[in-house]
Amino acid sequence: MKGLRFLFIGVLVFILAQGLFFYKGWYFVPKLKTPGFEQIIAPVYEPVEFVDSIPEKKKGKVVVDLAHNNNFSLSELNVLFLRVLSRGFTIELQRSAWELKGSLSDANALIIICPKKDFSKETIKAIDEFVGRGKKVLLIGDPTRVSEINSVSFGFNLIFEPDYLYNLKDYEANYRNIFVTKFTDNAVTKGLKKIVLYTTGSISSPDLGIAFSDENTFSSLFPYRKSLSPIALAKEGKVLAIYDLTFFAEPWNTVVDNNQLISNIADWLVGN
Repeated sequence: MKGLRFLFIGVLVFILAQGLFFYKGWYFVPKLKTPGFEQIIAPVYEPVEFVDSIPEKKKGKVVVDLAHNNNFSLSELNVLFLRVLSRGFTIELQRSAWELKGSLSDANALIIICPKKDFSKETIKAIDEFVGRGKKVLLIGDPTRVSEINSVSFGFNLIFEPDYLYNLKDYEANYRNIFVTKFTDNAVTKGLKKIVLYTTGSISSPDLGIAFSDENTFSSLFPYRKSLSPIALAKEGKVLAIYDLTFFAEPWNTVVDNNQLISNIADWLVGN
């Protein structure tokens, strides 16, 4: 028994010796002072009051393309749709290419949003003839959504680039939510001083842009390009291209002059 006792004592002494050699005392986690929630300040952008100025009501029809597996939900355009309806126009949804082509015979405007399916040559020809009769086409793309919008826009000398625009100096909550403050003078930009586009991209065209980024805004794919344009107007003002869908929906429509832009687009759709 004495031998076992000495062995146990020896092992215990060895373990204690190791502990004293390798570990220099006990570690206690220091208490850290954490900031209170009242010290965390997030940017808050108050909604801008806006009253839609409705001109004299007209009669007409706006067709919305749903025939090309379009990558959006109708509720995202509720603000725009309501303003078109308030101007006396009706809205017609077309879910097949055949019905879409047929509906253009008596329509005033066509809206195409993020189509995931290419347009056929026959449909593109019908749309081109539609514009040739002085009718309007609104093309809406979004860099965050798969889209074949260029299958239509190419015919109007418009290219929705596969990039996104960002600004690390001046932005709304996120560096990809860019301010746009430079506009050419036309019906779509009337009364605009500042708008916010949410993860927008650039539209390349032969001098058809009507809204331009500032010197601190860059393209994710084309860092050396200047005066990037996310909004363009082609075919003598009959084709409008916009590279952002988010700003149309609530609550993003209430920021700065976004509501004014939406009303301008509604006026443009129902105008001559």
